[in-house]
Amino acid sequence: MVQRSSCRSLTAVVVASSLALVVATASPAIAGASSRRHRTEPRGVLVRLERSKKYGEFLTDGAGRTLYVLTAPGAKSLECTGVCTSIWPPLLTKGKPRAGKGVVAKRFRTVKRGSSLQVVYDGHPLYLYAADSGPGQVNGEGIKSFGGTWYVLSPKGSPVKGALASTASSGGKRSSGGW
Repeated sequence: MVQRSSCRSLTAVVVASSLALVVATASPAIAGASSRRHRTEPRGVLVRLERSKKYGEFLTDGAGRTLYVLTAPGAKSLECTGVCTSIWPPLLTKGKPRAGKGVVAKRFRTVKRGSSLQVVYDGHPLYLYAADSGPGQVNGEGIKSFGGTWYVLSPKGSPVKGALASTASSGGKRSSGGW
């Protein structure tokens, strides 16, 4: 009889533990059903517009960080690879890029960069600048490095070259220190 009641107690504990495990694991699964859908259908990065007196309208990421393109004479834009990406990280996405107000969605495409997708706007691969520490900063405009010059990009898909006029009038051109 003692043995039978111990067996019942053990069975009750196992059933209660199993039930608690089912409830604990089912609740997050139900609550996370929509997040599972987002993992299989990832949302793309948001690209939006910023406006300034100096540069007019230019592209930024969803957090307001300025986006740049690398240009060179005779080329629409250049690709930044290797060491370049430590200073000019590419704008990466997990899905189709999303266009904010004033940004033309049909100008987007993506290109494979290793196991990631880089956002391209009107044929220009987009990059951030490591020295821009927050939203609205435009420290990379007009820098000559990695075989070309870095510019912010207008929503029309053309580099904004406003900084060169201001640096040329001061007698100097911005440089990245030998890169």
